Amino acid sequence: MLNHKILCIIWSLIISVLMTGSIITNGLDMGVGILLFIVGKNNIERRIMINTIAPHWDGNQVWLITTAAALFAAWPIVYATIFSCLYIPIILLLISLFLRPIGFEYRSKIKNKIWQKICDIFISIGSFIPPFIFGIILGNIFKGIPFWVDKYYHIFSKGYFLDLFNLSSILISSTIIIIFINHAASYLQIRVKENNINYRLNIILKLFSILLIVFFILSFINITMYTKGYKIHSLLSNSNIDNFLINNSNITYEKYAWINNFRKNTYLYIIPLLSIIFSLLMILSSIYKKLIVTFVCSILNIISIVITVGIIIFPFIIPSSIKSMQSLTIWNSTSSTLTLTIMFYIVIIFMPIILMYTIWCYKKMFFSINKKEIKKKSNFYY
Repeated sequence: MLNHKILCIIWSLIISVLMTGSIITNGLDMGVGILLFIVGKNNIERRIMINTIAPHWDGNQVWLITTAAALFAAWPIVYATIFSCLYIPIILLLISLFLRPIGFEYRSKIKNKIWQKICDIFISIGSFIPPFIFGIILGNIFKGIPFWVDKYYHIFSKGYFLDLFNLSSILISSTIIIIFINHAASYLQIRVKENNINYRLNIILKLFSILLIVFFILSFINITMYTKGYKIHSLLSNSNIDNFLINNSNITYEKYAWINNFRKNTYLYIIPLLSIIFSLLMILSSIYKKLIVTFVCSILNIISIVITVGIIIFPFIIPSSIKSMQSLTIWNSTSSTLTLTIMFYIVIIFMPIILMYTIWCYKKMFFSINKKEIKKKSNFYY
């Protein structure tokens, strides 16, 4: 049987993979939703864009749900802390997600331009708010969430909703939204065959690739150079692990702490550098009309950014800005060895199934869509 420390690291990797899958898949449909009124100038153009993600948007939610379930199983106190301390943004996130199925499923039920535009607005709002909220949450995790835990493991918070909006969170939110837009633009270029739409997408892809480089660098510098971080100096022994949250005193709050992992292992700087390289390759491949290459570079860009975030914050999950000694790390927040072991074998079975099913669905329904196709099979499409 695997020991607890190894399982902690394995589950950190599993949750990172699930989050990456969620960003890649949900980034497509949410990015399309954000671009709906930017690229689609009339009802037929917006309908073309919607139907590129229509067969997949609900299936993509599987990755989001699976990530939440993995958090609940592997990091129960992290799950509880996020939903307790960040209740309002989580509720706003859920409300926005409720708007999306209304927009998708009921858009074509009534042949009325006003109704269809309302549904399009629902899709756009429901696509913009989630990445924005994710960015706000991540930005505040880097700054530290104002929570503490009593001896009964009750979680208390002292934060205010407006405090969540700060430079770090706004920069990261902007970066995530740009990632989604860029990812969707690279996807739409392959699926859509309409000169007007493709022309706008080509401009957007180049512009937002440059913006992604700028915002990624600004976010990276802001977090590592100007945001105070948390540093863990030593691990408690396994015999003390049950009291880790209450008695731990080996975590400090200091400047430049978030760059500590890069300082210890300078070769890791290649990961954020790769993100910049992939963004530049997206521009070049778009210029030379290598659309598949552009899309692959977008996926690799997302993976490199997720790994960069993981390197910065490791081994922390949610630092506490009130009691840094009670910060949640991968060492003190995971479930029991038995739970992690059982869940590990379940993941080994079902994660490849989910991955293969997702790839199969996209492969089977990866055909081009244009005005002629929409008009020819009007009742078939959303």
